[in-house]
Amino acid sequence: MSRRESKITEHDLHAYADGALADPKRQEVEAHLAADPAAAEEVEAWRRQNEALRALYGHVAAEPVPPRLSARRIEHAFRARTMHWTRLAAAAVLLVAAGATGGWLARDFWGPAPVQATLVAEALEAHRVYAAEVRHPVEVWADEADHLQAWLSKRLDRTITVPDLRPDGLTLVGGRLLPASSGPAAQFMYEDETGRRLTLYVIPTQDDRETAFRYAKLERLEAFFWSDDGISCALVGDLPRDRLKEIATRAYEQLG
Repeated sequence: MSRRESKITEHDLHAYADGALADPKRQEVEAHLAADPAAAEEVEAWRRQNEALRALYGHVAAEPVPPRLSARRIEHAFRARTMHWTRLAAAAVLLVAAGATGGWLARDFWGPAPVQATLVAEALEAHRVYAAEVRHPVEVWADEADHLQAWLSKRLDRTITVPDLRPDGLTLVGGRLLPASSGPAAQFMYEDETGRRLTLYVIPTQDDRETAFRYAKLERLEAFFWSDDGISCALVGDLPRDRLKEIATRAYEQLG
């Protein structure tokens, strides 16, 4: 008798292997297995796996759930992260509008606000996460700058030049590949003689338009961002606005 004819499903077999079937369904499955040696062998393998798992981890089931894994705490953490991301995006939207008059290229306004907000929010969040890292601030260090440039250019499907910001007193730390809402993103990190760090966040775009240079600020972090030649960029750091603009200008000239 086939499984279809006996109406025995994969779910039924797994439930039987787990000891979770009651009569009369259990008897029906046993009859099916007696008539189907291949299925019986498969179910027996599942039962052996279950026994091995119970032998290794069965004691864990008797332990109390750690506080960090409580449903209440997980929900609270999720809401906190969501609120933080929303706050970043909302602040970026407002500050994009506020900084529009400070544009230095005087071209068309850069598309819908949500596009700008996403770029700035992701750049600010990436800076917040990685600029504070001590041992692993970057994925590829500056001593492999050529490899870093070739690798990120390939992943972003754009020729990405790593800007030289040494004239501004900034040394390249290195860079990393990051996920963005629109695909891959590159982050380059720089450091001044005091250890203060700046990050340059780059994503590929389908629009080759040159767009106005914009400014945004959230708490202590400031950002200048722009779009040109198939990429959109955001320079982020805890620096005075004029100083950050000078550095962004140099980065823009080398990336363009």
